[in-house]
Amino acid sequence: MSTHANQLISHALIVTAATLLASCGGSGSGMGSTGTLNLGLTDAPADDAQHVVIQFSGVEVKREGAAPQMLTLSPTPRQFDLLEFQQGRTALLLDNVPLAAGHYEWVRLIVDNMPNVRDSYIVLNDGSECELRIPSGSESGLKLNRGFTIDAGGSAALTIDFNLRQSLRAPPGQQGNGLNCTQGYMLRPVLRLVDNANVGAVTGTVAFDGGAVPVNCMPKVYIYEGAVTPDDIEETTATTPDVDPLTVESVDIPAGTTSGTYRAAFLPVGTYTAAFTCDEDTTDDEVLAFTPPEGVAATVQNNLITTVDFAVPAAAP
Repeated sequence: MSTHANQLISHALIVTAATLLASCGGSGSGMGSTGTLNLGLTDAPADDAQHVVIQFSGVEVKREGAAPQMLTLSPTPRQFDLLEFQQGRTALLLDNVPLAAGHYEWVRLIVDNMPNVRDSYIVLNDGSECELRIPSGSESGLKLNRGFTIDAGGSAALTIDFNLRQSLRAPPGQQGNGLNCTQGYMLRPVLRLVDNANVGAVTGTVAFDGGAVPVNCMPKVYIYEGAVTPDDIEETTATTPDVDPLTVESVDIPAGTTSGTYRAAFLPVGTYTAAFTCDEDTTDDEVLAFTPPEGVAATVQNNLITTVDFAVPAAAP
């Protein structure tokens, strides 16, 4: 049902921007007490949207023992449609920005979401465009508390992964604002910051043994950290264990075929569980039909691709 293989790949398969390939360097000889920072953006897909546009006006970082420092974007501000940067594709937010060497405690993204301004917005599958509300986005920003280190004469290359599937919310009863928009949409970002020098990828094929893709199938591969039993995405409560996937990747199945491919990039080195489903998932507690039900173990190694293929059995008559 599933196969596993590790193969050496080029950096370009994981990071599309060449400047993001620089890893954290060691101490430079005679290069002073500064280094450089590269910061990219990537995304996991969202089912209900054609475009999710975020406007960034700045990036703030905090070095140990120093005051926070605002980094200027060029041009300022910058808009990105996050749905264009999936399966390892990235947008370059900061390119070789010089910074003092040392350990940095956090990164904060400053985003724009002013009322009645087309800065951050979502375009739904039916073509309607809605203002995207990001609580405190332009005030306190989107903060990632994971730190990083810049060595003297070295370079840190980092990527921020937006998990839109778990970030977008349509609160019941909230009025929308925008073109043909009746429902209000909010972005409560689920983000993770990864070091490009210590990541790999999981990729593979999904083949339907029954000879046809089931009607209304929404093919996705769920990737979980560690050895777990696959479960749906749901709101975590005091009584609900948090076994949400680290990422959910869509399967690209060409029209008229019965198989497709997926790719989950920027996964930190470690062990994972992968599972396939056709079922739609919301933030409610649901029972999804996974293939296989217990998932497949996958080990991600630095700068390697781990292959996990799925064979989906025919549905019962």
